[in-house]
Amino acid sequence: MHPRQELFKSQTLSHDWLNFNNIVFFAYLMFATRTQEPSLKFNKIFSCSIKHLCCLYYSMVLATEYVVGDDEGWNSGVDYYAWLDGKTFYVGDVLVFNYNAGDHNVIVVDADGYDKCSASPNWGSYDSGNDVITLSSPGDNYYICQWHCDYTDQKLKVTVLQS
Repeated sequence: MHPRQELFKSQTLSHDWLNFNNIVFFAYLMFATRTQEPSLKFNKIFSCSIKHLCCLYYSMVLATEYVVGDDEGWNSGVDYYAWLDGKTFYVGDVLVFNYNAGDHNVIVVDADGYDKCSASPNWGSYDSGNDVITLSSPGDNYYICQWHCDYTDQKLKVTVLQS
């Protein structure tokens, strides 16, 4: 990874891939157009910026936000298999886990952790009560509540398709 990417990844804004791409894109425009006449430079930047923003808007509009468990949220006793029925998830979609902080958590695990309700090893732990997770790559994603996975089957497997 490029050192500048490391720097940006350490910043708060870097958690959203769109922010880093925006920075790189506009830096490229400024570098690529630095020797042109000011009016040509403005036209090129403006037209490229509009195209870039339209593409970003298009991808954001297509993304769907899913509140896990709908009104029941991320809680014990919810049938997440039924909740998944009829839903298709794509890269860029967002899962929102709503629950009482302290009563539950969201642990991102692999297939083995999902099957065995094991929180270790994991790829992330959330406990805010309002956790937002963007589905960033195609494949299976697994989420469990480490305290209620075994007892009430509080776990979720989401299959993500390429958009």
